[in-house]
Amino acid sequence: VTKSHRALPSVSFFHISEKNDDDERRRRREEAGASVAERESASSLFYSFLFGGKGTACAMTISLTVQPRVQREKWSLYWKESMSTKTDILDPVVLSVDEKKTKVGDVLQMVSSRMSWPPKQELLRLEGFEEPWELCVLNGKECMEDQTLADCGITKENSTVTTVRKVLVAEGWKIKTGGLDDSDTDEDDF
Repeated sequence: VTKSHRALPSVSFFHISEKNDDDERRRRREEAGASVAERESASSLFYSFLFGGKGTACAMTISLTVQPRVQREKWSLYWKESMSTKTDILDPVVLSVDEKKTKVGDVLQMVSSRMSWPPKQELLRLEGFEEPWELCVLNGKECMEDQTLADCGITKENSTVTTVRKVLVAEGWKIKTGGLDDSDTDEDDF
């Protein structure tokens, strides 16, 4: 039994591999002649099977770390410009977002709601102040609100941004009448 068993595999294996090579060549020729629509249909089915959608990958979310800041501007009503600025550093917020679909404006709204801030449309705009109320910065560059996170360069490896919310504090003038009810803007108000 062992002698005949030793002689058979080398011969039969050789014939089988030649037959498989012929089948492989025939299959490749047939695929080359297949119509473009058939190939696209097959690849669409393949992606659908792999990713759960028709030719597209499932939404991949990343953990975006947001470092919120509140920038308080002491705004001069007379000079119509900022007299001084203080920045409050708040605790980081982690958001789960899809970097290809989520826009920077959406992130700013998520941070505002998480921090219980009023909408930026309700903030007091004083005469002369024309800057944006909020901004988002990645590696020292401002990200525009209508861009997606991926357009700004935010990836799974580079997913920490700083957001800034500006708040205006009106700077008044000291009134000296000698009375007990004299008032001015103190540092405590700022």
